[in-house]
Amino acid sequence: MSHDASPGAAPTDGSDHTLDEVWLRNLLDDSNEIIYFKDLQSRFILVSRGCAQLHDMTQEELLGLSDFDLFGDVHASAAYADEQRIIATGEPIVNKQEQETWDDRPDSWVASSKFPLRDRDGAIIGTFGISRDLTSRVLLEQEMVRMARASEKANAELSRVESQLRAVLNGSTDAIAQYDERLRYRYINPAGERLRGVPLADLVGRTDRESGMPDPAAEAWETALHRVLDTGEPGELEYSTTTPGGEEGWFHTTLSPEHAAGGAVIGVLTSTRDITANKAAERALAHQAMHDSVTGLANRYLLMDRLGQALVRMERSPGRVVLYFVDIDHFKSVNDTYGHDVGDRLLAELGRRLTDLARREDTVARLGGDEFVLLCERVGTDEHVREIADRVVRTLAEPFVDNGVRVQLSASVGAATADDPMTSSSDLLRNADSAMYRVKQHGRNHFHVYDPDSEPESDGRLQLEADLQNALANDELRLVYQPLLSLADQRVLGFEALLRWEHPSWGTLQPLEFLAIAERIGLMGSIGAWVLDTACGRLAAWSAERGAGSGPLSMAVNVSGGQLRADGFVGLVADALATHGIEAEHLRLEISERALMGDDPEVAAVLSALSRLGIQLAVDDFGATVNSLARLPTIPVSVVKLERFTDVTRQRGLVAAVIATAHGLGMSVVGGGIEDADQLAELVALACDDGQGFLLGRPLDDGAVERLLLVGGGFSAV
Repeated sequence: MSHDASPGAAPTDGSDHTLDEVWLRNLLDDSNEIIYFKDLQSRFILVSRGCAQLHDMTQEELLGLSDFDLFGDVHASAAYADEQRIIATGEPIVNKQEQETWDDRPDSWVASSKFPLRDRDGAIIGTFGISRDLTSRVLLEQEMVRMARASEKANAELSRVESQLRAVLNGSTDAIAQYDERLRYRYINPAGERLRGVPLADLVGRTDRESGMPDPAAEAWETALHRVLDTGEPGELEYSTTTPGGEEGWFHTTLSPEHAAGGAVIGVLTSTRDITANKAAERALAHQAMHDSVTGLANRYLLMDRLGQALVRMERSPGRVVLYFVDIDHFKSVNDTYGHDVGDRLLAELGRRLTDLARREDTVARLGGDEFVLLCERVGTDEHVREIADRVVRTLAEPFVDNGVRVQLSASVGAATADDPMTSSSDLLRNADSAMYRVKQHGRNHFHVYDPDSEPESDGRLQLEADLQNALANDELRLVYQPLLSLADQRVLGFEALLRWEHPSWGTLQPLEFLAIAERIGLMGSIGAWVLDTACGRLAAWSAERGAGSGPLSMAVNVSGGQLRADGFVGLVADALATHGIEAEHLRLEISERALMGDDPEVAAVLSALSRLGIQLAVDDFGATVNSLARLPTIPVSVVKLERFTDVTRQRGLVAAVIATAHGLGMSVVGGGIEDADQLAELVALACDDGQGFLLGRPLDDGAVERLLLVGGGFSAV
């Protein structure tokens, strides 16, 4: 190593100079420490072996270089500034921690002490310094800081999660609890405290049985906890118990095993939900599925189930089952006169009267409309059968009083008996219905007991049912068409299709005489489809014959509530329109006010779909009553067809209110059943839009309609 640049002047005698040189050489050549000497321009003039090794160079290679040749600019500039300050002030810098930046390796850290380099006269001729490598220590400190920050962040996150979990537990409406392996509480949330009616402090360390849970809930609960502890598998439990309020409550619990780090089951976590309301809803739905909504009585489904059970019981205990079929005479007039609300209250009262005269083991059911059934078991004698029937007739004949309205009703009752357990439930019901029909034929307000030996099979409804099965196939059904006229200018606007049955033995039958039977035996769908298709076909033919210059015709078709609820009804209507090429707005479907009552979502969906097709919807036989008027804004139709009023003058106020309300709702109004000039004059005066009735035009066959259209319509239809 060259020492030409050794600090200080060499003495001439060489003794002291030689000794200093030896010490310096030992210090620099044999030391791993970072030692360096620099001139006034901060260039290296002497360096230790350790300093040269730091830069992967020899000591000679470093001489004449500066920090700018070895480090990044930032560090080199800072070091140069420090050294120039020392040269200028003579003040050293001791243990300054510096970060060294390199172009070819990661940064490093050193603690540097730098001093002024003086000659023998004390003049500053440069600097010298010693640096200790602190990289390992600094990196360790940085890692410790990072770990401390990570730990702080983790603790903060843990606190946040714990806070959120506690908020969830405290805010949850489910009771959440933790049990140890001995079924003792470790924790329960506030909802659990409310459920048990016991605070957390009184539950921890105790079992449910020790804290007052009654049997059999406690036994079921402990069994479920033990099962999870024994198997390690989650489970569920549904149970009922007495709540702190003293009422019965139903609960559903999920149970999950709690595992130790080694996998052993050390407890159970439970989440319990109050399902009392759900259970009540289930019971209500089950009750609704088997009971009539108006009267609360058993419906047809429940009646047939109990009738089947009664017949089965006769196999073990011989006896007699009696079925009484009760039909209220002329009940429609009650709805027409007083409104459906009064009618429903009377139906409920009828049900109560039948229930009061029945025994506890008997079943009272409502089949629909004004039809009731009383099922009695163990009726001993024929006389007893007749006594019960007579009591039913007399009980239902007593006057009803509803909010000051006195209503006198009567009932036709048919009874059918069975002592053979192999009797068909449906046959027994049909026999009772047939017996009731006999009473209707012979004056009503009485009873009749079905006797298979004295009643020919062709009598009453049984024969009608059999004949109706073949009416379509035998081409016995036909349509007649009653004109619909504008009351403003007497133009024929269209027709209403009315069904007739040309019975081979009984002649022409009106719909009231057979449609109820068709509904009962499941023929309404096929008959309704035939009516719709036939009416649309005639409308298409008549419209084509009139030509484009004539005004459009409309066709009204009556639709029952059962048809609206039948699967595919909207598609059936759409197909009829497409098949015959009819504009949807020229078809009007007339639906009874009764069928449109209530909030049946199924009917509402069908009506909405029909409206989207563009079809006119009309409420048929709309009554001029306060109740009907109040319901009018809720009925989703565009046409109101008034029922026939026998005395429009007496009912003028309500009729006027219905017409005005309908017009205010954007509906048109059709006056139905116009049979005399006074009715017509009153409806015209009340601004009724259109009219229909015998005065304006009787129902016509196909040929008569064609002749009417040929002459241009008007009152020539009369």
